[in-house]
Amino acid sequence: MPKTIITILFHCLILTPIFMMPLLISPPLKSLEADQIQRDPTVVAIANWQVFNSCSASLDEDHENKEIAGYICQLLFDGVYEANQYHTLFTDYFKEKDMGKELHLMEVYSLTGCDINEMEFTDMRGMYIDYIEENEEVLGKSFYRTMTYVLEPYCDELRDASIEFHLEENEDRRIS
Repeated sequence: MPKTIITILFHCLILTPIFMMPLLISPPLKSLEADQIQRDPTVVAIANWQVFNSCSASLDEDHENKEIAGYICQLLFDGVYEANQYHTLFTDYFKEKDMGKELHLMEVYSLTGCDINEMEFTDMRGMYIDYIEENEEVLGKSFYRTMTYVLEPYCDELRDASIEFHLEENEDRRIS
């Protein structure tokens, strides 16, 4: 028993301070300093101009880096498809479990605004390029935040297509 007590005291009084000393005298970690930085909300990770340049270059037959630009463009849009897929899976799960509060949150928190699984990449890229050409003021803004506005006409068309219209045989009137 006394040997155990001596071993514990040795570790607590001798070894612990030796191992703790470098932590006390070392400079602060970079990651801890980074958490204290106030981030500028206008700074974005992927800006529209970056995606627009890649996608435009991928369509230009004379561009020397057409293949690489096309790969980068598709990779960025694959991120949109991936986010949509996760959103769809979460939405389906919340519908299945009848979780109304969470389902409402998922309706608000959507990158695309609707399910784009059936949409072709070339169609989405075309919509994006057209949108940016009409709204050049968003070139410095976030690519992923802009996608909601880009896909708005597509989502509206999907919603309109899902509304059923019936004609009454007798009066030729619509019931909605």
